Amino acid sequence: MQDLLQKYADSFAIQLEKISQSENVQRSVNYPIVFLFLGDLVKDALLAIKKLNKEKWHNSNGVLYFHAYQTETILADNLFSLQLANNGFDRQSQRKELVEIFYQDETMLIELNKTFRKLTSKLAEYGRTFSSLQKVNLCVVTAAHDPANILIQEFTLLLKSILQESFRIVEVDLFGLLMEKQDGENFAFTTSLGISFLKELDNYQQNDYYFEKDLQLTEDHLRLPICHPPSPLFEMVYLLSDKNENGLIGDEAVQQNYELISHLNLLKNRKIWTEHHEKMNGYSHQSFKRAMKGNARDPVYASAGFAKVTRPNKAIVLNAASHLFQDLLETLKRQSKQPREKILQLFDLSEASFQKYYEHFLPPADRLYDMLGLMRVSNSYRAVRKMSLNETEEFLYQGATETFFYQNFEEPVREFLGVLDLREQIEWCFYENVINHEQYGIYCAYSWTADNVHSESNILNAISKLFQETKQEKLKLEEHLEQTYQQIVDHCDFKKSYLPFSAKKNLTSFVEYFFNEVYGTKYELLRLKVKLAILNQYRTVLKGLHRSLQPKIRLMNKVDTFLKKTAADSLFDSNDDLDKNIAQYYSRVIQQITAKLKEKRGPHFFLNERFFKNLYGYLEDDQPEVLLERLLVVCDREILTQEEFHRTFEDEMLERANVITDYENREILSKEELFKKLYLRLDESSSIHIEVFNYTQVNRYEEKYFFGDFYSQFMRFALEKEHDTRQWKVGCVHEKKTSGIEKLTLMGGFTLKDLMFYRNGERYYKKYTDNGYEFHSKAEASV
Repeated sequence: MQDLLQKYADSFAIQLEKISQSENVQRSVNYPIVFLFLGDLVKDALLAIKKLNKEKWHNSNGVLYFHAYQTETILADNLFSLQLANNGFDRQSQRKELVEIFYQDETMLIELNKTFRKLTSKLAEYGRTFSSLQKVNLCVVTAAHDPANILIQEFTLLLKSILQESFRIVEVDLFGLLMEKQDGENFAFTTSLGISFLKELDNYQQNDYYFEKDLQLTEDHLRLPICHPPSPLFEMVYLLSDKNENGLIGDEAVQQNYELISHLNLLKNRKIWTEHHEKMNGYSHQSFKRAMKGNARDPVYASAGFAKVTRPNKAIVLNAASHLFQDLLETLKRQSKQPREKILQLFDLSEASFQKYYEHFLPPADRLYDMLGLMRVSNSYRAVRKMSLNETEEFLYQGATETFFYQNFEEPVREFLGVLDLREQIEWCFYENVINHEQYGIYCAYSWTADNVHSESNILNAISKLFQETKQEKLKLEEHLEQTYQQIVDHCDFKKSYLPFSAKKNLTSFVEYFFNEVYGTKYELLRLKVKLAILNQYRTVLKGLHRSLQPKIRLMNKVDTFLKKTAADSLFDSNDDLDKNIAQYYSRVIQQITAKLKEKRGPHFFLNERFFKNLYGYLEDDQPEVLLERLLVVCDREILTQEEFHRTFEDEMLERANVITDYENREILSKEELFKKLYLRLDESSSIHIEVFNYTQVNRYEEKYFFGDFYSQFMRFALEKEHDTRQWKVGCVHEKKTSGIEKLTLMGGFTLKDLMFYRNGERYYKKYTDNGYEFHSKAEASV
């Protein structure tokens, strides 16, 4: 269930994000982009960045990826790859050996040329995806401590030269990922690998850096030189660490670096918003590059920070699903409060229903009159007037009446009761009239058949009461019959005549009285016997049906408990005003939505076709996922599509922040207070992902950009705040986002010697080189 629910929550979050993104004219890149991932250690980065681009860029299907790896890569339609040598390396010289094998293995170079040319052709096929083909952006991503990055100049310049045959301008940026979190085992060596790369990088970024090698191959194995004139290898170099400028390593730092790479490429290559406003202040790549360079002679580098505050969509959908299920259960429970007469009617136990049973199981009462007609007597009234009814019956009929009644009434009833099987009828009432009826449902069936003596709305209680009443009535009739038999004929209450010659008439009146009083009573006793048998079968069958419902009700309760726990757990990590009141707010939202659905679809909509009509069928034994999946389908189709779930980010957050959860809670968070909290959250979370010595960094330059609706109230508030400081350039990438706000901080102008990572790691590097470790090729040995 956990996987199913989390998958759904993720899907909903993505769905809402897509709805938001569909309105964002800015979420397209203007020029083609090629990502070159170098080394095994950036496979996760490749997966994450590719996924981010696909989710956030409208024309991401035109973006191409290349991965040079040693052991493992991924497969995708827009991904090209090449495997490097991956075994037999000496730990002390693996970087050096890797570049030597590359130059020695002509087969690999041939394959690399072919792959790069296929990539370039593919990029040309995607031309219509982009607004302009004048330029292509080559984005190189590598981990500083990955040995494969010793080949970065060869791969970058070969791909650049092949791209230049099809595109007028090829701009190359590098994103170097640093790892400062110590693993406890290989930290010193890993750090030394990173320092090796940074030293080489500093050489590549010199103004006099020059490269010329015969790396291009024709189909006839003719070599052509790749020449890079004196100038830095990369247009811009971003160094992104898992440690921020405050020296802290966050849990989300690595994922944030991937988001930074995606956002930085979007910022540089996005379509430009045509409407001008001074506070919108768009990003200029060349301006940022010049400003961070200043008058510095040594190569300077950039880093960035990224923060986002999004609507907590996962927590919202989990709480919405939980509240919807609770509403379902509460509705089913409320519907179980029905009058006793109504419940008896649903189970075919009303008086009218019993009359149908009597008509089916009992011989017609009219046959008693047949009995009267057949039992003619010729005796005089005077002969029996002093006798009891018991003696009179024997005297007049010598047992014929008892035999006739037994054969024509008691025996057929006994045979009927012997084969009486109402299970099918009871089950039909149970399922059709209750479980599958949209007004009642499974909880009514369970509650009404529970062995609960305190419940008024309980069929078993009603049956027990009817059973006892019927038994009492039967006892009274039996007592009445016995007393009747003991009566003296002349004392019986029938019409008598005292005129002469009326004896025959009196005898006839007595006989009518006798049959009505005695055999009428016996007939009523048979009727009660049938009723008791019916009630007894109902009680037995319904108890069995109730037992069959117990695991299904437990399953419903299990799903309810699981939903409540998962919803509560989703709120566990946050006590911020920006994320508070989710449970309370969305409880009210679900109540509002269900109220609208009642008006639209009727008071019992929960059990109609579009919702949970087949609720019983979803309660598969030990398979709560079936019910949960149905709940999520209903939630997705009928609940999350409502307008309450598509409010603007600001409106939803402000309204939710001010939900009054109880009478004593009178704290109202003003819009300005909420905006301050949101602004501070973005500011604090967007710290730069690199730690530098502030007092040595003489040319620190910053720019800050918000991603959001420029015309929203919060964006106006945030831009005013930033402009008040006047310490850096501030801009807004206008997007009609409804799901959240993002902030990107750019910082450049530092040198490698400004880095804490470089300062702390250089001593490890020196120690390893002093002990014979070779981190560079012969050409780079002087660095």
